[in-house]
Amino acid sequence: MPITLDDVEPELSDAETAFRHGGQESEVGLEVADAGLVQLRKACRSLSGADQLLTDGYYTLAIEAVFTSIEKTFMFWLIHEGHQDPANPPQSHTTAINRSAEAGFISEEVASRLDDLWTENRAQTYYQDGMPTQERAETMLTLSTRIHRQVVHLASQSHECICD
Repeated sequence: MPITLDDVEPELSDAETAFRHGGQESEVGLEVADAGLVQLRKACRSLSGADQLLTDGYYTLAIEAVFTSIEKTFMFWLIHEGHQDPANPPQSHTTAINRSAEAGFISEEVASRLDDLWTENRAQTYYQDGMPTQERAETMLTLSTRIHRQVVHLASQSHECICD
């Protein structure tokens, strides 16, 4: 038997309303007008969340968060440098990686390997039968943190970073 509107209607309506209406309390640190800085700070939050999730043993979610951080970190750079219109969001999770290579910010080799890492491991870990492990989550957190720090340094925006 399928789930019908009667099964979820009040909760679905509440969720739709929450996303339609402004004036809500936003996450601390994300209340900036610059779209690039929003991406940067969301990347910071993803790193912090990944670290906490890893500590709590939630490896699947930690891996998801670090991949998100990489994506948002590159998106920050693309917007900051004028290579991405923030009003036209990417249609793929790997778009920021590939556009960063097209703009010459990262090498084709780095882009290819990050794209492969995303395609072969993130999707498999999250959706299929790939086994999330502590070691995988730890190595991804280390990689994501390194990328984030490099991008923030190269963009001379460390004063805007809200990482712990």
